[in-house]
Amino acid sequence: MASATSGPISAAMVRTRSTSGRSSGRNSRTSLLKTSSSSGRVPTGGVARPPVGLAERGAVDTPFLHGINPFLFRFSETLSLRWTGAAYLVGFLLAFVVLRRQAARGEGPVAKQEVSGFVLYAGLFGVILGGRLGYVLLHQWDDFSRDGSVFFQFRQGGASVLGAVLGVLAFSVYFARQQRRPWLQVADALVVLAPLGFLLAYLAVFMDGAPLGQVTSVPWAVRFPAEVGMPGFQPVVTPSFDVSTLAYAPGHEVAALTRADAAFLAELHRILPARHPVLLYQAALEGLLLGGVLLAVRALWRSRPVGLLSGLFFTLQGGLALVSLLFREAQPNLSFAAQLEQGVLPPVLMLGVGAAFLLSVLGQRPDAVGVPAPVKLEG
Repeated sequence: MASATSGPISAAMVRTRSTSGRSSGRNSRTSLLKTSSSSGRVPTGGVARPPVGLAERGAVDTPFLHGINPFLFRFSETLSLRWTGAAYLVGFLLAFVVLRRQAARGEGPVAKQEVSGFVLYAGLFGVILGGRLGYVLLHQWDDFSRDGSVFFQFRQGGASVLGAVLGVLAFSVYFARQQRRPWLQVADALVVLAPLGFLLAYLAVFMDGAPLGQVTSVPWAVRFPAEVGMPGFQPVVTPSFDVSTLAYAPGHEVAALTRADAAFLAELHRILPARHPVLLYQAALEGLLLGGVLLAVRALWRSRPVGLLSGLFFTLQGGLALVSLLFREAQPNLSFAAQLEQGVLPPVLMLGVGAAFLLSVLGQRPDAVGVPAPVKLEG
């Protein structure tokens, strides 16, 4: 495949990939990237050039093709920062700023001098460990039941929204007991911050290029290069190269080729289906919309019953998550029961918890404002 800026994917790489199998995928893909960055002619048996004129037009036909680098920086295999890691850092920093400002105004669940410790422990034990545990239980149970060390494979990625939410709430129960104050007062203050975390997390995962949405023709659809490396990938049209050469290739490596080679970019525009950007939908629904509703209720209903914000959070988050599921692609390699467990079950649980909260708090006479006075974290 010729390119205005780089050389072709070599036939040697194609032969190596087809004979060595998945175990040598990393070496083969390294060869692919190195060869693609070198100059030279298209060798016999190599990847064919896309149809004449396609690369020259720049292949910027809609829909948008996701070529975003998932790494903010990457010096080596062990020293790098992805968008997902940056989302954690920014989320914790913003939570620290918001809670500290609330404490300075005499609001919020944490005293000013204790905000840093609260954010650290809530982030570590609630968001990170809770999110990881939820992901392992919902998505990697078979592997985890055979090898418990799977839980500690953080570099492989994987976190659950449900696990993170329940983890933070579990920490808030511990914190409230330490401070001898109603747990719902603490929970009401924390759930208002959660949509900000959702917004950052979903945007970061979108940057990773996960092709989760159903095939569509809407103008804002996205083509995801990572799909080429997935088992069972079916091109929209017959490709001009052997797609098996990219089997199991990480999405960021395929995306890197699109940035380096205009002809390869053009070919992916031809063969990739356009999909709903579900993660952007989730960022808008569970981040912006949910956060806006909670902030509006907190500002306009000053005498609301304690626990109302928590009930609204669970109910709305579960309902909005179900809406986004309407646009997600079913995973054919999973059984129907597994798809229910990993897809529908978490938001249904959130809905159930939220409904219980609302029935409880709305049936009582409001006797406290939902934003508690600051407290001091002991021990």
